[in-house]
Amino acid sequence: MNKKSSKMKRLVYLLIVVFCSSSIAAQHSNSAERQKRWEEMKVKRAAFFTERIGMTSEEAQQFWPIYNELQDKKGALNEKIHKIHHNAQKDEKGERILDYEKLNDETISIKVQEANLDKIYYQKLKTVLPAEKIYRFYRAEREWAVELLKQIRKR
Repeated sequence: MNKKSSKMKRLVYLLIVVFCSSSIAAQHSNSAERQKRWEEMKVKRAAFFTERIGMTSEEAQQFWPIYNELQDKKGALNEKIHKIHHNAQKDEKGERILDYEKLNDETISIKVQEANLDKIYYQKLKTVLPAEKIYRFYRAEREWAVELLKQIRKR
């Protein structure tokens, strides 16, 4: 495994942890405010991706439904992991008792499912974007993740 790939995997893992942590914290805040922040983030993300990819308005119209569908499916997979943690039994001290083998098996299964989703949606993206713009999309995803981390650190 090369260093770049290893760093990317660590970054993705960190983002998942940050996302899960921020999701838990966000549950305690006002739902309307949370929805407003989510919508603002989606608008910023759309502008960021559209600019970085260089999509035409026609391409963007076709791209965003595909992208949003993929994100919804990946979100559902991440929710499975969250439920395993959340629904863990607790000991007499109130601490979670995790079935690590089950958790590891589920994590690997979800990573495989995510990889399969990426493969399926890559084929869908190929119908609306040329190869160079798909490459820019993947690069923009990484850049967006870095940008989100910077914003989180500022808070």
